[in-house]
Amino acid sequence: QNLIKNLPEQKELSSLAELKNEYEELCESEQFGIVMSSVKMLRPRLNGILFKLTFEEQVNNIRPDIMNVTFACEEVKKCESFSMFLELVLLVGNYMNSGSRNAQTFGFNISFLCKLRDTKSTEQNMTLLHFLAEKCEEKYPEILKFPDELEHVDSASR
Repeated sequence: QNLIKNLPEQKELSSLAELKNEYEELCESEQFGIVMSSVKMLRPRLNGILFKLTFEEQVNNIRPDIMNVTFACEEVKKCESFSMFLELVLLVGNYMNSGSRNAQTFGFNISFLCKLRDTKSTEQNMTLLHFLAEKCEEKYPEILKFPDELEHVDSASR
């Protein structure tokens, strides 16, 4: 890392390369500079070596986060109540879009979930998210279990 930080600019390395014929008469640091100047693409190579040397440590530092995200993904894939909630969102979305070119779609962009709290009723007193929550409480209470089944999602989102 220090070598990369203190590495001379390419012009300086080129100047050192011109002193190859006087190698034996030069001091040790200048000899080192001449040897370094002969390496093609020196800075990228040193950066690659540094990356390779520090990679395992960096992975070990973020391994808990990687595992958390992996567990969260598995929970989302396997959570039937969340899947049912998404089906309900699609059903309501198709109902709202009936008569338009988006009617009866087979799916929706995941970013639509963020809009559930922004989409309001005509009276402006209830959001689509509140409506869905009420309907789930009334008719499909098992759907509302999904937050408990997705225990790693909150920490993985950070």
